[in-house]
Amino acid sequence: MRTATFTHFGWSVFVLLNLNNKRVSWAARFSVVGPSHPIITYVGDEVMLPAFLSPELNAQGFDIKWTTPKSSSPVLLYQNNSIINRIESYTGRTVFSWENLKYGNVSLIIRNVRVSDGDLYKCLVFSEQWEDETRINLIVEVLGSHPSISMISTQDQKTTLECSAEKWNPQPEIIWRDMNGEDMTSQSTVATQEDAEGLLTVSSVIPVKKEFNVFACLLRSKAPKTDWPSRLIIYSFSPGVSVWLVLFCVLLAVCVAVTPLLAIQWRKMKEKNTRYDTIAELLPVWFLCKEIEWRRICSSAADVTFDPETASPWLIVSENGKEVRHVDTR
Repeated sequence: MRTATFTHFGWSVFVLLNLNNKRVSWAARFSVVGPSHPIITYVGDEVMLPAFLSPELNAQGFDIKWTTPKSSSPVLLYQNNSIINRIESYTGRTVFSWENLKYGNVSLIIRNVRVSDGDLYKCLVFSEQWEDETRINLIVEVLGSHPSISMISTQDQKTTLECSAEKWNPQPEIIWRDMNGEDMTSQSTVATQEDAEGLLTVSSVIPVKKEFNVFACLLRSKAPKTDWPSRLIIYSFSPGVSVWLVLFCVLLAVCVAVTPLLAIQWRKMKEKNTRYDTIAELLPVWFLCKEIEWRRICSSAADVTFDPETASPWLIVSENGKEVRHVDTR
């Protein structure tokens, strides 16, 4: 009987210990949560790569490592309550808050951002019983130079226009339009070249016909920032045609477009001046008519004498009977 009781007690203790171990194991699990979209920043700015533990746990006793595919060494390593920068280019430019670890905040801040900082960052968090990671894509955007357009004649006597610009990152969108506003981008080819700073020199080439036309090249950043258009117009014309002739044609076209507007404005001003001239001519006649009317009235005046006995009670007649004035008798 005692053996059975002891055996039952032993199984109970074993089951309780096993359940307790499982409860601790599940409680120690966590996820590292980061943004689902890329983080966009600009050269010279400060940017935070946000990463948090879910559920919120005190991570001060965990090991934390930030890495990129560019290097086998970590960008930052937090281990045994110490912060270590293993990559020299990040030394003095990273901020990692030991205080925020108490709230499960394992975010990394990068100061004075460089073009080379753009990469896919990985944040790994290790505890004694569990580990997890998140990945954050950092895009460093640089608005490069204004584009320029040049004309190129190939060996097979074909004419092309090249729109090029330097110091861009990432690769911008290049849009071509002709003088009618039609999109000609589908006819172009784009090439890029990376310089020593990691910035891009971009060029787009489009074939043109041997006839007069106007083209605009627009460079637009693919990152969510206000468009930076550059409408650089070039006139494509057949060989042998003088540049001055092209300019003359352009000026002539402008004059033709402006002449109707000037004619309409001149006609309006002429009509207004004619109206004013007519009024100016009629004013002396009008004043003369008024003067004649006044003299006629004065010449028709009669000598009248008011009788105080028969005058209205609201009128006071003078002694000579020639003047009256109104009074309020109320």
